Amino acid sequence: LDPANTFFFWRLCRRLRTDVLCLNMDKVLRVAGPGARLAGVKAVVPRRGSQFGIGGRISHKLTYLKVATGFIANSGATRDTMIASAPWLPPRKVRLIYNGIHIERCDRPEMRDAVRSGLGAGPADPVILMVCELTARKNHIHLIRQLPRLRESFPTLRTWIVGEGPERESLVAEAEALGVGEAVRLLGFRDDVPALMAGSDMLVHPALMEGFGYVLVEAMAAGRPVVAAATSNIPEIIPDGETGYLVDAQDGEALRDRVSRIISDPAHAAALGEAGRKRARELYSFERMLDELEAYFGELCAD
Repeated sequence: LDPANTFFFWRLCRRLRTDVLCLNMDKVLRVAGPGARLAGVKAVVPRRGSQFGIGGRISHKLTYLKVATGFIANSGATRDTMIASAPWLPPRKVRLIYNGIHIERCDRPEMRDAVRSGLGAGPADPVILMVCELTARKNHIHLIRQLPRLRESFPTLRTWIVGEGPERESLVAEAEALGVGEAVRLLGFRDDVPALMAGSDMLVHPALMEGFGYVLVEAMAAGRPVVAAATSNIPEIIPDGETGYLVDAQDGEALRDRVSRIISDPAHAAALGEAGRKRARELYSFERMLDELEAYFGELCAD
């Protein structure tokens, strides 16, 4: 710990007359939290967004029990992992508040034709979209290995992969070795994901672990069915058979079957997509998240 940083937060909170300090990293809690409490801040609230455990070091226990006044978990899976990894943490101190997005920014159907034309996809070509960092944890390789069989049934099938990371070269090499290199486009970082959602037919997300899958909510808001792994908090977001399908993260046959089902039945795909739009609006709007945060902060300040 650097006392100078703690003093900085003490002075900042006093100057701003802060009532609530919401923090997103454990190390920031250990530095900023004590300064905030000494400055008279009513509520110091760490917000956890990953399914990694807390740990049992004395510094964790001291800050979580003596400095933090409450916690926010962005999914039930994250909340359960927190409590299981820290049996000394009272469950009543952890509030589940799902992340929210700007729903209207995600649903851009008018961009479909332009983005398809720009990326070389025909109007009727099936397009799979993946949006996540290129790491082994996101399990892109699992989808790529299903493409040869999928292309037998759907010869014009294309896959767009958005993101960067250490797995780029191995993913390109695997696609080339399987003879589907021309069907896979690694697009790197993009700032037009809503357009890519509009241009695609579904989102595939076979991640081995997830904190909160923003892209799953974005796909639902865009009216796109999802095929995802039944891991971490993903089943909380995607009810199997309602807004998409859940499969075992390593079950290639199941993944291939669900993707084929969506491509083969446009009416069913549209129904899944519309159910996703409705679910995103009801549960994951930015406004809903702000309302729940405001209510929780109010409770903590009133205690």
